[in-house]
Amino acid sequence: MQIIPFQDLIRRYYSGESFVVFDTETTGLNTYHDDIVEIGAITWKKGEKPQAFNKLLKINLSKMTDGARQINQITDEEILAADEPQKVLQEFIDFCGGSALLAHNIRFDYDMLNNNLVRYGLSPYSNSQVACSLQYSKDQQRPGKLSELAKSYRISPKTENLHRALYDVQILCEVMDKMMKEHEPEEMQYSLIF
Repeated sequence: MQIIPFQDLIRRYYSGESFVVFDTETTGLNTYHDDIVEIGAITWKKGEKPQAFNKLLKINLSKMTDGARQINQITDEEILAADEPQKVLQEFIDFCGGSALLAHNIRFDYDMLNNNLVRYGLSPYSNSQVACSLQYSKDQQRPGKLSELAKSYRISPKTENLHRALYDVQILCEVMDKMMKEHEPEEMQYSLIF
């Protein structure tokens, strides 16, 4: 895994490269042992309407820790009604199409994704270039927690919706849009001459 430097991310974003912003909700915090229970993603490309992906995975309920249950509020009934992990993970890979992935704390989500892919008989994700909003926010002396980072950009997330994959991704996309605008290259800025 290679984290894209922030200045490179800005250049790539403004040159029209497509990224997939994603988040996982999991049965716990052990990337080698725990399972993804929900995966949400949005395509992120300057000037294009985003496409969304959001799926629950049918996992062994005994693996869900009490802490994970309290955080993500995903019910056993929702999990039991979900598709099998191999199917959902393959659909996610197809959705991504090899784009660079971006997440808040990419090390966790990327490792969780690849370990789940391998566990369910699929190949690891093909693009090892990734972007990490947590790293970028720390480099800019902004808060590390996503909800606090959002507030620093005057985005007010609904607390009751946090820790659901797609909602967290939507908030992160808003943050990244503002972060990119804040660091817009000079050649992209236009002034009106009267």
